[in-house]
Amino acid sequence: MPNLKDIRRRIKSVKSTQKITQAMRMVAAAKVKRAENRVRAARPYASEFRKIFSDVFNALKNHNEDISGSRYADLLQSRQIHNVGIVVISSDRGLCGNYNSAVIRQAFRLEKEIKARGLTPKFYLVGNKAIQAFARYSNSEILGRSAGISAAPTVEDANLIAQTMTQAFLDGKIDTIDVLSTHFVSMISYKVQISPVIPVRSFIDWEPELIPTLNDSHYSVSPSDLKPELLLEPNAVNILDKMVPMFVSNLLYTLLLEGSASELAARMTAMSNATSNAGDMITRLTIQYNKVRQAAITQEILEIVGGAEALK
Repeated sequence: MPNLKDIRRRIKSVKSTQKITQAMRMVAAAKVKRAENRVRAARPYASEFRKIFSDVFNALKNHNEDISGSRYADLLQSRQIHNVGIVVISSDRGLCGNYNSAVIRQAFRLEKEIKARGLTPKFYLVGNKAIQAFARYSNSEILGRSAGISAAPTVEDANLIAQTMTQAFLDGKIDTIDVLSTHFVSMISYKVQISPVIPVRSFIDWEPELIPTLNDSHYSVSPSDLKPELLLEPNAVNILDKMVPMFVSNLLYTLLLEGSASELAARMTAMSNATSNAGDMITRLTIQYNKVRQAAITQEILEIVGGAEALK
């Protein structure tokens, strides 16, 4: 049985840990609200941009001869898939529950499935946790790494990832680009999801969870509405060269914001649970301390009584 000094030391240690987890919970709670607001603000723009880009993309199908000079003309052509490019979005820090483990576990499962189909996976890693995990457990080619951006991602961060992955696609290093990230649902919930980005057709035909369904009266379009023919000014090449980088960058920026909000929400929940568990442990240790103290007092009384009886 532990002595009183050991139990007191343990109670003090747990109380110190509880103060830390409580402070981290409060910090995460303050940050997650701002992150949620950024996500809510980005979703309508992403939704409208996707709709506009879909219309332009469909219009470009009739201008195949006009876009031969565009560096993104290959995006409108089908390509046999040999190399699969995947952007994995994790966090830079731990203490956020199973957030990182869920993403990284899915990344390794995806890597195994791709190799089983005879294809070659190539990764772009976002966040120190993904970088460390792949350095230790994977031998797949890494196209790039970005660290220190998961807490507060910026458009410049998304542009860097988009440029690297798009250039790898144009150079023939990869034939598709998917993003493995999390979709922020609420303060206590998120989902791991894979978003197809390139070929662009795969994303246009896909209904992503990160962008809300356009069933609002503000966005709804009657089936009887006629879509006007689009005029591509100044020309189709300039339109394609401008819109593709903007589209890929905006999609990645939205997914980075979703990941940041999911990470903070997971950290807030994990620290809340840790604080509660520390309180329960302190209660149990206090009860144990009282029992040991009472046992020691009883033992001392028995020894005094025994000594007094021996003197008679």
